[in-house]
Amino acid sequence: MSRELVEIVDDNVDVRLFVRTSLEDEGFRVVEAHDGESAMEVFESEKPSVVILDLSMGQPDGFEVCRKIRMKSEVPIIMLTNRNEEVDEAMCLAAGADDYISKPVSARILGLRVATQIRHKSGISEVVGAVLTHSDLTLDTQSRQLTFHDKDIPLTRTEYEFLHLLMGSPKKIFTRKQVIEAIGGTADFANDHLLDTHASRLRQKIVSAGGPRIVAAVRGVGYRLSS
Repeated sequence: MSRELVEIVDDNVDVRLFVRTSLEDEGFRVVEAHDGESAMEVFESEKPSVVILDLSMGQPDGFEVCRKIRMKSEVPIIMLTNRNEEVDEAMCLAAGADDYISKPVSARILGLRVATQIRHKSGISEVVGAVLTHSDLTLDTQSRQLTFHDKDIPLTRTEYEFLHLLMGSPKKIFTRKQVIEAIGGTADFANDHLLDTHASRLRQKIVSAGGPRIVAAVRGVGYRLSS
């Protein structure tokens, strides 16, 4: 894992230098892109294991680049931004990002977030061919596809892992820590709104498709499936 390739996309040369130095110190290899157009060129040619995207670079911005990458690949995407509004978290997740980091970030946290996404990615192939069902929802663990009455509901990697955990043990209440571990996050999820945003986006996707509000929060504990 230590020689995995990470792509950093940011129009600020100082940020790119910080990310490169931080990750190379952890043993990662790093390639850089300074805007959205070069980001796609580097992504296509280098095939990185993780992409770190600046949210507010010039057009195409981080949202658009994230969507373009997600159309081609399930590579983990981490959004990096100066802003700290909750709406940014929701928009990042909707665009297909797997994680969200607000600047400034320490080198240690950055390295942990990247390492976590790579571990998560490497475990994806270990999928058991099974179909989970609950309240007319069907989750195919082989194709990683969620359907409701034969209507496909697209999921990000993190949303799939979240729902897979809950549907795999429908009567169990999972703590926030257990959910964080299952979706490949770090302890930092517990200190901000990111985990709650994942849950909200997942719930919204299912309801928008006509499905039930099955992702239920248990105050002070975590999450469970709602009957």
